[in-house]
Amino acid sequence: MYKKNKNINLITTLANSKVYLGNKKSVWDSSISPYLYGIRNGFCIFDLEKTVINLKKSLKLISNINKSNKKILFIGFPKGFEDKCIKLYNKHGHFYVSNKGWVNGILTNSKDFFIFKKKSLMELSNKKIKEKRFFYEKFGGILNLKNKPDLLVVFNHGKNLDAIKEAAEINIPIISFVSSNDTIKYVDYPVTGNFNSKEFGKLYYNLIKNALLWKI
Repeated sequence: MYKKNKNINLITTLANSKVYLGNKKSVWDSSISPYLYGIRNGFCIFDLEKTVINLKKSLKLISNINKSNKKILFIGFPKGFEDKCIKLYNKHGHFYVSNKGWVNGILTNSKDFFIFKKKSLMELSNKKIKEKRFFYEKFGGILNLKNKPDLLVVFNHGKNLDAIKEAAEINIPIISFVSSNDTIKYVDYPVTGNFNSKEFGKLYYNLIKNALLWKI
């Protein structure tokens, strides 16, 4: 009964954050159909029970990876929670990339990327403050990434397809927060819904925080 009540509470929180409301069916990706409750007034409505099941499964995986001292690469942040997320990931020794930070080859061509990082850091002392800030905003979260991560967690799915494809190419498990106009191709653990609200951004941060603290 306790577990059921927790699920109901999470469903209620997701409903209040309007996670259930997808895009118009005219722009949907059909791969998302198993995760929908139906179509209403031309809009996709997500089945929040399925969202909760997949969300909890994903959080459990994040927790287990963290407990095993393995490494997670988080890509993308909910709006307004970037600084908090960065502090959280740094605290637990994981890596991150912003929505604007992905460069093809980070995972699949790590040797060349290592050379690029080394050269850039050597040249950084001669750069202007603005250029230094740009470099660290783009690559600061993966400067110490030497081996492929054990898990990829993608918040803004549609903006990070190149990263998803790259991770899939070298068999890194992928959790991704997927909307109705996205494809779940390549994603091992799709969490489906509309995740654009500020309310969900706060919830996302707290859920990831609890998973890393083993409080799930």
